[in-house]
Amino acid sequence: MMMVFAVGLESSNFWKILYRLSNTFHLFAALKPPPCLRIGFFASSQTPHMNLRRIAVLLLLTVTIGSTAFAQQEVLVQNKRVTASEIFLLLERQRNAPSIVFRNCDIVYSESDDDFRFAFDDYGNSERASGYSDLIAKTRVDAEIRFETCRFNAEVNRSVIFSNWYFRGGIVFDNCKGYGVEFDRCVLWDGLSTYDLDMRYLTLERCQFYHSVSFNDNDIAQVKVSQCDFVRNDNAIALGFDFTNRNVIYDFNFQDCQFLDQTSIFENRKENPDSVILKKNLLYFNNFDAVHFTIENSVFDCTPVWGNFSVERTFVLRENTFRNKVVFSQTPNIPVDGSVILFSDLVDESMKTRIGILQEINGETNRFYRYDKDWEYAKDQMRPWVDASPEKQIIPVYSKLLAIYNATADVESYNLCFRQMKKIEKTASKVRWETRANFLDWFRWKMDIFLESFSAYGTDPVLSLFNSFYVICIFGLIYMIFPSETDNLSLDRLQKAVEKYIAHFAENQKQFFSADELFKKEKRDAKRVRELLEENAEKLPPVVSSFSAPFYYLSQVFIYLRHQFRVIVYFDVYQDWSKLTASGKFKTSVIISLHMLGFLLWGVIMRVVNGLTLSLNAFVTLGYGGMEAKGLSRYLCIVEGLIGWFLLSIFSVSLISQILQ
Repeated sequence: MMMVFAVGLESSNFWKILYRLSNTFHLFAALKPPPCLRIGFFASSQTPHMNLRRIAVLLLLTVTIGSTAFAQQEVLVQNKRVTASEIFLLLERQRNAPSIVFRNCDIVYSESDDDFRFAFDDYGNSERASGYSDLIAKTRVDAEIRFETCRFNAEVNRSVIFSNWYFRGGIVFDNCKGYGVEFDRCVLWDGLSTYDLDMRYLTLERCQFYHSVSFNDNDIAQVKVSQCDFVRNDNAIALGFDFTNRNVIYDFNFQDCQFLDQTSIFENRKENPDSVILKKNLLYFNNFDAVHFTIENSVFDCTPVWGNFSVERTFVLRENTFRNKVVFSQTPNIPVDGSVILFSDLVDESMKTRIGILQEINGETNRFYRYDKDWEYAKDQMRPWVDASPEKQIIPVYSKLLAIYNATADVESYNLCFRQMKKIEKTASKVRWETRANFLDWFRWKMDIFLESFSAYGTDPVLSLFNSFYVICIFGLIYMIFPSETDNLSLDRLQKAVEKYIAHFAENQKQFFSADELFKKEKRDAKRVRELLEENAEKLPPVVSSFSAPFYYLSQVFIYLRHQFRVIVYFDVYQDWSKLTASGKFKTSVIISLHMLGFLLWGVIMRVVNGLTLSLNAFVTLGYGGMEAKGLSRYLCIVEGLIGWFLLSIFSVSLISQILQ
């Protein structure tokens, strides 16, 4: 397969250079050319001395110029129709040239291209490079490759594929068009530049880039970047993507990519990782219009900056790992209904958000602001514009994200985003209060503090309900100290209990009965009722007589059951303490102690129940139970009612909000 290459030198200049070089080889002047060579170039009327010089030029051309001419001069392929296999042969032969230019060429698909390309596509295990294994291309091309006003498969729906190459020089597409170009398993050391590109497909798959991919005023149907590494090292100038002017891309898709920073200066950034970001570590996504934009399962070791761009239908940013920060220089112009952004990807392990804005410190560094700390609102020489108004800087970004989460019913992301936005507003209110001394700002600041701890700014109804229970318990404890109901712990009942013990032992009035005594007493009462019924049978209505007998026998059953229980737990307490033996005194002391302890324990139980019941009744402001508050509790119930009304309103709003979402 033959290709015609036009070397970028004029013929007259070419011979002049050769003639000058021949003067340095005058040692060949004594030689005479053979007759067979005295034709064409050597057939001249000049002296044999001049012909010998021309022979020296020929030797020089074959020995020196012949081996380095293409390496020293630009290789130009112009107005040709070339296939992928022909490009391969040219790159193999001219890979040491400064540049290889395809100008106004038709890059076409040939049926033999696939077999030819894949014949050079097999390789074994290669060394690991920049964290990406098994993707080292075999053939290295040092030349810069330029495609100017070329057409790529303009008539065939098939991309031109560059597979398994190591491009040490840059690759430039200038004012090209066609179906598409694909780079597969390539290393592009000096990156890829595109100018006025009008194509359907640009595919970068399993490649490594040590310089940025540049887009300048392009119109591309689909840009697909899959399993690629964009690596910044000490020799790299730019990282990631560089958008210049306005680029129109219908479908912009990133899958399983890595944006890595391996520079030595990267280690210095770790000294103050929370606020300082190096300018070299920024990855810009600006100046492009897209219908669909997707970044999934990618790793960002750098800081992506989202700014002047527009996405019409779908914007997807999910399942990504952000090891540094995420910057929105302005409110993203993305659709609400067609966007998916996982907020959990935008927070670190301690749930601290990575979203913020940048302000330049000097030419090399920027300061990162989240606006959730006091120092971020301080005025200084670098930031005289600060007026404690984050609404103009970062709040619109959160508002946009909240609209997206609300439209997609992503409750988890909505809650996380809303909490961070309210935290920013809390800090702003605090700074305004400290600088302007406006009581309204103080009230907003304290209210935000309360809502943050009580219900996570209304996003956690369970937390608000749990905290409401704490309030009920606190007021219940107060009501226990100032009771409204009489119980065993009241002074009156304690005095009566003491009098009962005294009357039993000192005044010979039996107060503590044994099980048998209680059983006999209940039997007597039941018998009295039966006798009364029999004596007045003729005077009673039939309905009373018919129901009285069953009730009598039923009461006998309950009396018997109670007696069996009392036999187990009741002890006989004798009245005459002086006549008791030592064991009897011990037994009586134990019984009295247990009785007193039970009396007090029952008082504590009723005090707790009454206090919590009154607190709950006052908190819910419903009045069920008809418990009357007395003394200090009467006024505390009014305060608790107001607090309960307020807290239950927050709970209701939080619950309804979560249900609706």
